[in-house]
Amino acid sequence: MKTSFLPLLFVIALSVSGCAGTTSIKNLALPPVSTIEGTVTQLEENGFVLTDSSGSIPVKAWLPDNRKLNVSLSEKVKVYGNLQGGQEKVFNGYVIRKPTGEQIIITNPTPHFGFIIQSSFQ
Repeated sequence: MKTSFLPLLFVIALSVSGCAGTTSIKNLALPPVSTIEGTVTQLEENGFVLTDSSGSIPVKAWLPDNRKLNVSLSEKVKVYGNLQGGQEKVFNGYVIRKPTGEQIIITNPTPHFGFIIQSSFQ
């Protein structure tokens, strides 16, 4: 089993079985970590807008060192993260899974979450 680590203070184990289901955008709630999936409908400076059959939400996916987030318009992706608190609904993306199986690990998540990815995010 291959393990990847993110350098964060707290650790939450993420297993394939824990990521099997997805939450519709309209049903997102605080504070649980969730998996959402949909189509990228707009690219933004620090992320993108994800749309599913229930609605749309901005996904914050900022990569350090000015690296470009490699997602495209109309691409279907799954995003593991959590809903950010506050007036605006924004989803903090921690791991993005592309249809090719490529995973983009965001290294600047909300400080109170961290992960040990024990197997591939599906």
